[in-house]
Amino acid sequence: MNEKKKTLTNLTVGVVTQLIVIALGLIVPRIVLVNYGSDTNGLINTIGQIFTYMALLEAGISVSARNAFYKPIKEKDRDDISFVASLARKYYKRVSFVYLLTVILLSFLLPFILKTSVPYWTICIYTLFEGLTSVVTFYFINTWITFLRAKGCSYIINIFSLISRILCYGVKMALSLRSVNIAFIQFGYFVVSLIQLVLYYLYMKNKFGWINYNVDTGDAILPDKNANLISEIAWVVFSSTDMIVLSIFVSTSASSVYSIYNMVFVALQGLLNSVYSSINYHLGLEYNSGNIDRYIKLHDSFMSVFVGSISILMSVCYFLIIPFVNLYTSGVNDTNYIYDFLPLLFCLVQILSWSRYVTGNLIGISFRQKPAVKVNIAEAMINLLLSLILVWKMGIEGVLSATVVALPLKVIYCTYISDIVILKRKPMKTVSILGINYFLFFVYVLLYRFINIKISNYFQFFVSGLFITLFVGISFILANLLVNQDAIEMIKSIKHR
Repeated sequence: MNEKKKTLTNLTVGVVTQLIVIALGLIVPRIVLVNYGSDTNGLINTIGQIFTYMALLEAGISVSARNAFYKPIKEKDRDDISFVASLARKYYKRVSFVYLLTVILLSFLLPFILKTSVPYWTICIYTLFEGLTSVVTFYFINTWITFLRAKGCSYIINIFSLISRILCYGVKMALSLRSVNIAFIQFGYFVVSLIQLVLYYLYMKNKFGWINYNVDTGDAILPDKNANLISEIAWVVFSSTDMIVLSIFVSTSASSVYSIYNMVFVALQGLLNSVYSSINYHLGLEYNSGNIDRYIKLHDSFMSVFVGSISILMSVCYFLIIPFVNLYTSGVNDTNYIYDFLPLLFCLVQILSWSRYVTGNLIGISFRQKPAVKVNIAEAMINLLLSLILVWKMGIEGVLSATVVALPLKVIYCTYISDIVILKRKPMKTVSILGINYFLFFVYVLLYRFINIKISNYFQFFVSGLFITLFVGISFILANLLVNQDAIEMIKSIKHR
């Protein structure tokens, strides 16, 4: 498959897959919320966040291996590809055993830690099978996924993920509607998720059967693995602390409130991330081609497209999130779900996070992750300490405020390293792209105060959403083209490639 067709396929499959996942991801939590209540819903989401932390055991491997794959893939060197694949698999196998032992330990300890009324053995069994799903992925699948991402074959990953998720969500929906114990629901989810293993095995054997996973790697290590691991640990501590802090120091019901808002923002982030992950391999390949001038134009275009896109999504979401939560939680009266200040905080978290995606990616593909470790740790510690302090006084709004306060540190650092240290230029282009999007977002925040949006059903919600998206989208696109006119040229060039 040529690059043009591959890019278009990645984009199409990625967006369609994410739209289906979003739809299913909205339906299933609603069923859980109605049939099991806020306490159980908060528990499920908190355990999910804990296993996000657990995934850190392999985080440094994935990023380092993907970056190491770019050069041999660009040069079509099969021997080096096999070497990197063997090295990655060796690391993944080691971490799988550690992960398994940790899963078993967590299964018995979590019921004592979390503030919930769900029975001990239900939490224990649910946690065990939630973790076993990831154990299988680590041991068997992750090497294949990392290679396919570097190769630019994200569409394969998305297709297999979609098949698995549809089946898994189907099991969850069927059992939840019958109010089956959540431990049995998670067991069913685990069994169905094994289908992914079969799909990946057959595909890789057929398409890339020449890869040798048993090359003697000696004492070789993945470049920047430890630095990437620390950075990923810091990021997950930074981004996934909130629900766990709420569940320990407030209640799983408070965590449920957080999860409903977060579900919307994660869905939108996932939609944009499906596009980004489908084409960001161009950045890695272009940087390794040695044409730095062309890379700079591509880099700036990615900044405009993705910072602009998240700003559009967040501006629209700011107008519509409260009406959506009202509709989504109708009939659920065991806790209050309406907090007027939460939309602004959630929106700022997403916009600031995406402000360093492209610059952070450049730090990774240029193998300059080690100097960033201290900043990553500082960001995570600031967020964690502020969350622990503010949660006592402000609850949900406190943990989110801590995240917003900590985020600008990494945005500034990534901009400095990528522009001044790596690209050897003044950061004015990056600052102008970020600045125009921040400015427009706050214009719409202020405008919201003068607009009274009345939405009483989902039809009104979708109609309002279409008009708001159209108006907001046009203004952001024009503004981004004003500060970065190279974006259109580079988008066209990717299409032609």
